[in-house]
Amino acid sequence: MKSEFTVGTRKSQLAMVQTKLVVEALQQHFPDVKFVIKKITTQGDRNLKDSLQKIGGKGVFVKEIEHQLEDQSIDFAVHSLKDVMPNLPDDLTIGCIPKRNSPFDCLITPKPIKAITDLPQGARIGTNSLRRQGQLLHQRPDLEIIPIRGNVETRIKKIASEHLDGVVLAEAGLNRLGVDLAGLYRLTLEGVILPATGQGAIAIECRKNDPDTLQLLSMIADEPTRQSVLVERSFLRRLGGSCNYPIGAYAYHDGNQIQFKGLVASADGKHLFAKHQAGQPDETLGTKVADLLISEGALDLIQ
Repeated sequence: MKSEFTVGTRKSQLAMVQTKLVVEALQQHFPDVKFVIKKITTQGDRNLKDSLQKIGGKGVFVKEIEHQLEDQSIDFAVHSLKDVMPNLPDDLTIGCIPKRNSPFDCLITPKPIKAITDLPQGARIGTNSLRRQGQLLHQRPDLEIIPIRGNVETRIKKIASEHLDGVVLAEAGLNRLGVDLAGLYRLTLEGVILPATGQGAIAIECRKNDPDTLQLLSMIADEPTRQSVLVERSFLRRLGGSCNYPIGAYAYHDGNQIQFKGLVASADGKHLFAKHQAGQPDETLGTKVADLLISEGALDLIQ
């Protein structure tokens, strides 16, 4: 095995924290190996003004990094799995998925609430996600959704600067960053909003024909997480969706089976298709649920 590996990552604070977590985990198994972190600016980082839907979806956080994998400038890349498109370039693979953090969203508010029903009529909620928007408006059509982008701390600051009643964020990001929420309140949205495909999981991408890197990464892989997100990603792939569509997916182990729920919502919340099934931990479960939703007309909401 090589004695040095170059790791590609975005420059954002969360991306750097996640990359350092991966490197620290690897160094426990390979204390003599050197890891060089290379920061890469992506289209999604350069354009913070336009919506993700306008500039090409979540893939804009990954493409430039994948190019550096393909030209061998880096050995592997650390991504948030929910940013990774369901179909990868032919010569690349997800070499490893470590143990998942919380897959759920949460609501950060300036006043304490116990449920989204406690939000005032016409409450202003910040999110740039059509998935979150559609599910929130399905339950609370009176809410006003305010599009916001930026890193985690930037979005939290917009509660004050944009006079918001709350912002929706991924719990995993807050957990990994250890964000100080002094003066604010956090409400988990587990059971309220279905998360994005792969949310809370880190994907480590590498070249398919790189046995050294694949061997290295295998030491920190978590099989239950891999099986769960495989189901979620097969659901997204079957729907022909990318990560910026109003699609929710969550799979988890329950004994020898996987419980899976998939959802497609309209951005205005007026239409919502959801299915819950249990099955074996393989891609067919996600595909089967997607086919059921397609038969009910769910594709119309995406197209």
